[in-house]
Amino acid sequence: MTTLVYEPPVAQTSYIPVSVMTLRPDQSLGIALFLREPGARSYFLYRDKGIPLNASDLEGLQARGSTTLYAKSDEFEIYQQYLRGSLDSALADESVPVANRFSHLNEVVRDVLAESFHRGETSGAVTTCRNLAEKTVDLICRKDAVASELLGVMYHDYHTFTHSANVSFYCTILAKSLGISSRADLHRIAVGGMLHDLGKLDISDRILTKAGTLTSAERNIVKQHPRTGFLKLSRRHDLSHGQLMMVYQHHERIDGKGYPVGHVGSEIHDWGKICAVVDVYEALSSNRPYRCALGQDEVFRLMGRDAGLALDKDLIACWMQAISTT
Repeated sequence: MTTLVYEPPVAQTSYIPVSVMTLRPDQSLGIALFLREPGARSYFLYRDKGIPLNASDLEGLQARGSTTLYAKSDEFEIYQQYLRGSLDSALADESVPVANRFSHLNEVVRDVLAESFHRGETSGAVTTCRNLAEKTVDLICRKDAVASELLGVMYHDYHTFTHSANVSFYCTILAKSLGISSRADLHRIAVGGMLHDLGKLDISDRILTKAGTLTSAERNIVKQHPRTGFLKLSRRHDLSHGQLMMVYQHHERIDGKGYPVGHVGSEIHDWGKICAVVDVYEALSSNRPYRCALGQDEVFRLMGRDAGLALDKDLIACWMQAISTT
């Protein structure tokens, strides 16, 4: 039986969440893991450094509804190294549920994108996205992958790297649901989703994380990000036209009231329309500095209101069906 040791209350920012679904039995993470009771501010030592969790530990956590453990922030890099180092073996382990493997992949994608975007080097970002997209497509295309279960393990914060990861996953799920079966095309779409907001990297965090209403000047700066991202990528020969249009057109509207150009209907590339639908869904269903995430029913209501005006109505219908399937 695990003995819980009380740790004095500390500021929550001293701890980083660790998804239980990413932990594999009998493998030591090399870090201490902590529990926090719901609503409490104090943390309890659950497992000390060097002591691996076994299968019964993970089953016990699942039985009590504990989906998250915590690590001290100064040890979080060790956890990330564990995730990257064990990713291939975790994805190949058929004894692990698909949702757990996707949770592991999600953690690595967010971490690697955050690192790549922070460096701000476009070629490196494209290479990174290509490598991650291959694993993404392989997992999402499995016959036993259920979209609603995959969505349940994603993060929903306002960081650009989280949003980009989610949009990539969503684009792949929607494209597959639309009948796009070519692995090459699905891979390109997954890459395009990861890169779609590359232009935001040139925008100050002061604007991107502003809790209040943006000024007119700030809104104009934000509206430049599709063009900025397109210009960063447009001279490359290893990206397709469709991928570039995901970057350039994901804020265009069917009725021509979008940006940066105001393209109408058929002027918007099919992949740009796919990206636009899931970009809106991701934005509405995730926490933002200025509001909390909306529930799925409200998100569907708002998207339905814009069907045929801002967003392609057939794509909205397909998306709603895809993620409502259990």
